[in-house]
Amino acid sequence: MNFDYAIHSDFLIHWTGKDIDKKYDKPWYESGKSKTNKNCTIKYIKRLLDILEYGLWMTEETKEDEDSLSIAGKSVSIPRTPKTCFTELKLSESRKHAKQYGRLGIGVKRYFLFDRWGRPLIYYRRNVSDKFLEGCWSNLKDKKLLNFFKRMNRSDEDLTYDLYAESEWRILFFEGLLKEGLIKDPQDPKNEKENKYFNNELTPEEQAKLKYLIPLNGWFAMIIYPSLDVKNEAQKYREQNRENGEIKYKLNDIQKEIERIKKDKIEDGNWPIEVDLDACRNF
Repeated sequence: MNFDYAIHSDFLIHWTGKDIDKKYDKPWYESGKSKTNKNCTIKYIKRLLDILEYGLWMTEETKEDEDSLSIAGKSVSIPRTPKTCFTELKLSESRKHAKQYGRLGIGVKRYFLFDRWGRPLIYYRRNVSDKFLEGCWSNLKDKKLLNFFKRMNRSDEDLTYDLYAESEWRILFFEGLLKEGLIKDPQDPKNEKENKYFNNELTPEEQAKLKYLIPLNGWFAMIIYPSLDVKNEAQKYREQNRENGEIKYKLNDIQKEIERIKKDKIEDGNWPIEVDLDACRNF
């Protein structure tokens, strides 16, 4: 095996922050560099801290955004299901992707998804007969598994394969993951920390959006900062909070779970890579 070149990335990236950019720094993509103003930087730092403390959000499409399929001449809808999305694209493509989904990237190794029954998506062309898709629709008892399908293009007329190029993976909600503690219900009072976060820190709009949380563990492998402003502010935060256990953005707490997965781990003592969005152009 050639270890000097990987056909597929070992990192799967979850992107977030579109709502932050829209509200605080909307035209960022028009500049040659990714910069964040003070308000945007503060919001991104808070988003990062929340993810490291509570986990990645599982959300579902709104009624307006849900995907529809054309199967055997009939229009059917994929059941809305809580999910978390990741991409396998090259880091040099990050800027284009961040424009669509937000500039904060949280990277994990593949086993993070495997442990939670995640997988890469199956892409199809909408309004074109797809026998595999039709067969799955007819034979799958659990129709929410169709959330592992996604159309290749945003526009049926424009065959750019822009969605296919994202190489998306997903984790879907399953009761078994909840029972095993791999995801947590923030509305369940038994999850005291997550429940307090849900009730005390989120707006009604955010509460309506958040369905479940996926805590990070030792497979957490990368932080892509939205800008050098956010990266530098993050470093200041670490130094200022040296005494209260947050010097490493709670990374120490996340690393406590390494022993649980050590038998399968690729690198012992894995510590997340940290890079800013503009630097990703060089990978």
